[in-house]
Amino acid sequence: MSIEFGRKDGELILILAPERIYASKILDVLNTKGKWMISHSFTVTKQNFRSEDAEQNELRFCIGTVYDEYTLVDNSVIGTTHNFYFSNTINLKKQYFVAYRNISILSKIDQVVDNDVYIGGNNKMGCIPFETFKLLIKKFPKTAELDYYAHARIATIIKEVFPYAEEHEARFNQFLEKQDNSLSLIFSINHQTLLQENAAIELSQFSAIRNRLAELLDQEQCISEQIWQEQIHGILRLLYPKYLAGIREIAIKGVDRHDKRPDFLLVDANGYVDILEIKKPSVQLLTKQSSYRNNYVPVRELAGAIQQVEKYIYCLNTWGREGEQELQKQLSHKLPEAITLKIVNPQGILLLGRSKEFTLQQRTDFELIKRQYKHIAEILTYDDLVQRINNIISALSKETSIK
Repeated sequence: MSIEFGRKDGELILILAPERIYASKILDVLNTKGKWMISHSFTVTKQNFRSEDAEQNELRFCIGTVYDEYTLVDNSVIGTTHNFYFSNTINLKKQYFVAYRNISILSKIDQVVDNDVYIGGNNKMGCIPFETFKLLIKKFPKTAELDYYAHARIATIIKEVFPYAEEHEARFNQFLEKQDNSLSLIFSINHQTLLQENAAIELSQFSAIRNRLAELLDQEQCISEQIWQEQIHGILRLLYPKYLAGIREIAIKGVDRHDKRPDFLLVDANGYVDILEIKKPSVQLLTKQSSYRNNYVPVRELAGAIQQVEKYIYCLNTWGREGEQELQKQLSHKLPEAITLKIVNPQGILLLGRSKEFTLQQRTDFELIKRQYKHIAEILTYDDLVQRINNIISALSKETSIK
């Protein structure tokens, strides 16, 4: 029995050429019994019938609808609960529907999914890449696998009486190992493709924020501190993806009875809170001339900013359980319902100043300062930020170019 498919006038047409029966006989059955099953995979009725070619002994049935991007197969024809869509770029063939021994492929898939299925085309939810679908077709059990499996099951039961039978279990395991190696190779290729696609998306994002950061640094003097902080906060969120929220100027109970308001309270995916302080690039970091024993030391602005972050963290730790409850009350409408806020050894991120003009000695001394406070806060300059973004872009560029 020959089965072919075509798309015409918005319809998916199944072209049936029976080998041992005249097409007219099938039409007689449709007229009397109302339906005809094709290869145990398609059930057509008189309503599906479109035309007969008596000379070629062919019948044409409409079994689906062709839309702009996808072709929907009529689930009453293929006997599925969910809808199945094939990309219009796919040249449909019998083996995409009917497996060995007339097993309906789509009905088997239907039993293990909980949504409509899209095959090929874009990467929407429920979409099976066409290469993966072809792999599935290739892996449907055939005679050899069924025989190996049957022999292995029998051997499991009788091997105590007939020790030779145990060889069949080993043969079945060897067969599965060969199948797994082939499968792993194809999945590895598909996985690499997916990684490259994700890298391309990230590359576009980080290229955009690098350009945006360059614009901000050029226009620093013209931007108010509040707008500056909001813009930079958006950039930092991409560099620190573990944080799902950054809430501006939340009141923290101070140990001196005065509330503290850090620039941003950061909340990670597990509900733990940290502090983010953003100062402008114009903030001076080190003394312009080396002082004590030829060392550069922090100027008042840098020391003050570090002390400010330390005080916020101290206040959070002192606030403890009461603070967790108060913050939960303040922020519940801004966070997912499943998130419970926790104050457990919070850390700080401090962004300020420029470092690209530092001498080697200044770089060394500034690094020593940063390491001194590393257990409390990560101290970054705007040039550190630029370099980090450049490094990420460089790595993503290489990843997207791997063949």
